Amino acid sequence: MKRAILYVIVVLIVVVALVATFNLRSGKYATLKGKIVDALSEDPVWKVNMVLDGKSTTRYLSKTYRFTGIKPGSYTFKATAPNYYSFSKEIKVKKGENILDVFMKGEKIPDLQGIIVFTESQEKGIQLEIRFADSKGEGITKFPRLSLNLEGKLYLKLGSEEDYTRGKELFSGSIELFWDSGAFLAKNKGIIPWEKIGEHLEIEKYGILDVLLRTPQGDFKDTVDDVKLYPEE
Repeated sequence: MKRAILYVIVVLIVVVALVATFNLRSGKYATLKGKIVDALSEDPVWKVNMVLDGKSTTRYLSKTYRFTGIKPGSYTFKATAPNYYSFSKEIKVKKGENILDVFMKGEKIPDLQGIIVFTESQEKGIQLEIRFADSKGEGITKFPRLSLNLEGKLYLKLGSEEDYTRGKELFSGSIELFWDSGAFLAKNKGIIPWEKIGEHLEIEKYGILDVLLRTPQGDFKDTVDDVKLYPEE
């Protein structure tokens, strides 16, 4: 019994000593934490590497980071990631908790060689999905959000499925893009509202849509020749 009590006392002493040491150490050092995301989409930045005070950490699908055990002082915080511009900032770290939120600016879409556009007839209008293709003709899955401009011209389709011509112009102009974080390939999407299409829409009418996507890496075109000109139920 006495031996058990002695054992408990020793354990308590060790725990108290460790806590005291930790608190003493924590009082001398600092923590730096924050979020690190795509500047436009606020999605996680794939494979971002951060360096501070000789310490390095890499994140894949996390929006946050944390450095601990930092001596207070002045440092250069650096972050790099594929297809993003490098981030660098001079910071002063104080004792305790410090917060630095980082917004990484996208630089390019890797190996971008073309676009493939799909359309879907919805209640609000014709939705466009833009997929990026690389030099192998495969879809690109990991890329930052960039400032892009989409223009389109929609025509009534005349003739058969294989032998057709462009008829009346139904729409011409810019198409507002939005970002779908949950999409695998087509994160950039747009919609042409039904009210912007210049004629009464009838069942089983189809259209031809020519699109032009302007990117920092050049302009890319595609044509969709089976656009449904009526809302699907």
